[in-house]
Amino acid sequence: MKISFVIPLHNEEKNAKLAVERIIAYCKKEGWKFEVIPVDDRSSDSTGKILKSLQKRFAQVKPLFRKDDPSSKGNTMGKALVEGTRKASGDIIIWTMGDLADDPKTFGALVDEIKRGYDMVFGSRYMLGGSKGNLDLVKAFLSSWGTKLAKIIFQIKVHDITNAFRAFRKEVFDEIALTSSGFSISPEFAIRAHRVGFRLSEVPTTYTNRVEGVSNFRLFQMTKSYLRLYVSLLFSSDKKS
Repeated sequence: MKISFVIPLHNEEKNAKLAVERIIAYCKKEGWKFEVIPVDDRSSDSTGKILKSLQKRFAQVKPLFRKDDPSSKGNTMGKALVEGTRKASGDIIIWTMGDLADDPKTFGALVDEIKRGYDMVFGSRYMLGGSKGNLDLVKAFLSSWGTKLAKIIFQIKVHDITNAFRAFRKEVFDEIALTSSGFSISPEFAIRAHRVGFRLSEVPTTYTNRVEGVSNFRLFQMTKSYLRLYVSLLFSSDKKS
């Protein structure tokens, strides 16, 4: 079984090297067959140069470089994740952020839950045993209520679908039609997978707010994107045509 890590990176020159290296260290310790797909999402700093250097050092590092295009406005994390996942050759995909927010110790628990028969497993900050860590209170409120609202509207059972940190079988991605280009890719993928009938689970994780670099988080934009997404999902098909 091969595991593919997809990491979106936008101007993460201070975090990119460590983000990739700690994944490699964890995978080698576990003896996993793996690849790392860091996606340089239109960075204007030295993120791309750092990824090219890592590619030369490690055969498992296979970066993608997204350039500006007419539709690339605002946050495009969703596009970076989709393009990286398309390239992935693993049986299991793990989405993890390039700002070092996600706890590497959770990787094993995510994979174990997939091996138990689940199709998509979330790193959850809000289930028993999980923690939002030092996440800002306003951001924590918004992210938790994004999931609570999805529970009411879509009857989803897990506690943290707004967190992109997750593992899933590649066939789930191959079957689901995703339309979000930014942060709302996280709840969209979860809700569509749930409605199609894929089995969802979660494991506790601890969030760490970034220490280096500048966040792309915009409170108003994220709130608006979640609400727009939930309305559109009421009238859209989930499977690729």
